[in-house]
Amino acid sequence: MEIRQLRYFLAVANARSFLQAADSLYVSRQAVSKAITQLEDELNVSLFVRTQNGAMMTPAGIYFYPRATALTADFDRLKGEMLEVDRTYRSRIRLYMAFGVYDMFARQLHDYSEKHWSEMDLQIHGCLDSDCEMMLADRRADVVLSFSPISNHMLVTAPILDTSVQILLRRSHPLCEKSVLTREDLQAWPALLYTGGHNACPWWPEEARRGDELSADLSSLFSRLKESDGYMPLPEAMIPVYADFAERRACTLVKEPWHIYYSTLTPAYYDALTYNLMGAMEKDIFGK
Repeated sequence: MEIRQLRYFLAVANARSFLQAADSLYVSRQAVSKAITQLEDELNVSLFVRTQNGAMMTPAGIYFYPRATALTADFDRLKGEMLEVDRTYRSRIRLYMAFGVYDMFARQLHDYSEKHWSEMDLQIHGCLDSDCEMMLADRRADVVLSFSPISNHMLVTAPILDTSVQILLRRSHPLCEKSVLTREDLQAWPALLYTGGHNACPWWPEEARRGDELSADLSSLFSRLKESDGYMPLPEAMIPVYADFAERRACTLVKEPWHIYYSTLTPAYYDALTYNLMGAMEKDIFGK
């Protein structure tokens, strides 16, 4: 006995016609007739009296009708419940990224989330770089991507990307004539420093001077750069492509590459499925 046969039986019983039942089910009359015949053979009873004017239920069909109705209703209810169970038991992974990192990885992560929607509920958020460690320690996040290494003993941190620091200049800036900038080149110009919420720019080796601007708002710094003669140091991988008004230059002040870090709570905080999914995500997205 198949649920399809029960649905065909109910359609014929309600329409009192094999043809009308077939039309309502968008199948052929022959398909309905065959399904009912197979059901009758399996049950070893006749469910309908077939006439030229339609189909009438036999006493066996009348007895079978409420039970077939209940079975199809139970099947539909179970199917809906299983969809809810699937959503309930997907691993929820809360991923927070420093705002500057968000521009780099959000699209890839959203695509990955859609591809693996049946396995995980990947919730992607942005936050200040300075808040990343707190988000993990307070268990508001399961994963963070940040510019700052995390030393908390409950957390596991590894670099996923090395990036050189580049200087962004408005194209009309006099320093655009030089291919590499030195400390002396930059002394007379104000720096626009993206801090990610820290008290200083995390990848700039010098203290802010009078006239320099520190901000955790990257968009406002780009707007300022567009209308001023200042310069902005950023990790090369983080420089947005929409900065078409600016040019980039290497700088002798920053020789060491800067990193973007992937940090999680220790494995003991997760069930095996969640931990394995996070490891797969790290490998597929970041190649580590």
